[in-house]
Amino acid sequence: MAIHVKALRTTIVALGLGLAAPVFVPAGATIAAQSQKFDEARDTISRTQSDLQRAASFHRNSKKEQERYQNAQHHLSELDRHFAKGKFDKDTMDTAIEDIQNILDHNTLQSQDRDMLMQDVNQLRSIRSNHG
Repeated sequence: MAIHVKALRTTIVALGLGLAAPVFVPAGATIAAQSQKFDEARDTISRTQSDLQRAASFHRNSKKEQERYQNAQHHLSELDRHFAKGKFDKDTMDTAIEDIQNILDHNTLQSQDRDMLMQDVNQLRSIRSNHG
């Protein structure tokens, strides 16, 4: 009987330390979670594109300012295309973030547009850190 109690204690301790049998997560649950992450990222990209369009309409921009908006929109669209296919492209994400940061650093913006774009770039950075 003492042997059974000792074996039971060992099992309980092992369970408490997470050393018991592995827990299997169905593949469908993992795919659904990944799909949800991509959908949320695509929502952020869409909102960022809308915010960029609003900021670009503030006043007549110089050619250089217009180019910055076009670059950001292009790279966000490319990033969205990757997410729509279920893929994460680190380089395109980094480029899109840099493009928006360039707008924040160099373009003439209304305070509301600057705040919205700062929030967008922070959300994109968060997505970037969560994906790799």
